[in-house]
Amino acid sequence: MDVYKINDRRQRFSSNGYQGYLGREGQRQNGFKEQLLGRNTHNTVLTTPTYPVMTVPDGVRIYEDYQGCFALENNVPSALRSINESKMSTIVRQALNRSSFRIQGWRARKLDGVVGNPVSIGTYRFEGVGQDRNEWLDWSIILKVIQSPANLGYDNCGEGKDQTHWNYWKRELLMYQSRWLETLPEGMRAPVCYDAVEIPGNVGGMWLEDVKDSFSGTWPLHRYALAARHLGRLNGIYISRRELPSYPWLSRHRTRQWLKSIPWQEFPWDHPLVWQQFPNLGIDNFRSMLEESERFLARLEQLPKTISHGDTNPNNFISRHLPRNQEQTVAMNWSLTGIEPIGDDLGQLVYGTYMSLKGYKLRDISETLFTSYVNGLQDSGCRVDTQVVRFGYVTSAALRMGLSKLVRLDGQLKREEDLIPRNTNHALLVEPFESFMANEAYRLLEVI
Repeated sequence: MDVYKINDRRQRFSSNGYQGYLGREGQRQNGFKEQLLGRNTHNTVLTTPTYPVMTVPDGVRIYEDYQGCFALENNVPSALRSINESKMSTIVRQALNRSSFRIQGWRARKLDGVVGNPVSIGTYRFEGVGQDRNEWLDWSIILKVIQSPANLGYDNCGEGKDQTHWNYWKRELLMYQSRWLETLPEGMRAPVCYDAVEIPGNVGGMWLEDVKDSFSGTWPLHRYALAARHLGRLNGIYISRRELPSYPWLSRHRTRQWLKSIPWQEFPWDHPLVWQQFPNLGIDNFRSMLEESERFLARLEQLPKTISHGDTNPNNFISRHLPRNQEQTVAMNWSLTGIEPIGDDLGQLVYGTYMSLKGYKLRDISETLFTSYVNGLQDSGCRVDTQVVRFGYVTSAALRMGLSKLVRLDGQLKREEDLIPRNTNHALLVEPFESFMANEAYRLLEVI
């Protein structure tokens, strides 16, 4: 960790650790004090202090060797090291709504999160202390940094001029700049964006609100169901009451794009370890669905179109408690947002819920979240036939979650076969998620 001292009042600050921005994945952080004081890789002044705590208001703990220092962990890119006190003060004053606030010190660290998309450079939490006249205050904000995949040598991965590409790298930056995210329906919000800028080198950054999860990252089933209802409101309002946004950078036909770009025809279905993941390949409707994908895509494209968040893994949602015992769903990571068939957003949320909650059957989770999603559609005045909604849900879920699984399995087979659990007793295996959804899609294809 590098430490930048800006005055002679060398004092150290700490706080209780944050539950927030990256949902269940990013919230299992150690306490801020432990993170800051327990990892000294440069033998600098960052040793555990023996100094007494200053007398300041409860909730703000100032140690006598840290105030006035700016600390960056070693995995923070060099570009972030140019952030100065003036820039940081402007952002923090917005976040706190205090025009006279003065920063006394901060630290920055990279948050854990899903890796693999070359658009993401990283998400960083900046946190510190400061004063507004005689009042000491904690503060924290989020910086999300993105780039063109061309910076890493990628081709046809969202770096080009096709703004409808599912992974177009500027999309989230443009969404915040457009202020469209400020118009989300009741129950759903995006983090407040304090600034969104593109800088030379095909890089962009978004300064965002640091939201704390009211469930500390561990949601019960009813909270996932509420998120499904809020998604239903979002999807429904653009069918019943609002015109679809006309932004040229919204994604379109993402499932078709995936089927075209992922070489699923070359997948080693006959590999013994693949049999464990798909124990009934001879009668598995997911594989048949891939081979007949054009039938399903043609029907999907006839369904009502709506705005789609596009990345509804539960880790992208935070629950914020509101007055009158209400919960708001704060949705992050809008980089895959586009125009898709009704029901498209639900599948990934159901899958993530199923993977997060133990002791529940997939069918029970699916029905609970589907019912709540339909209720959300109806909240927005959307009265599309539920069989049509279900077809959009299960077809999109089967194809996209299934294709994601094939990509993951193929990579594991190429790297190290032991990464895939060995289990030769096929009778003990649960029906794969994508196969369950494909069975429903085939049934509905004949009746809607």
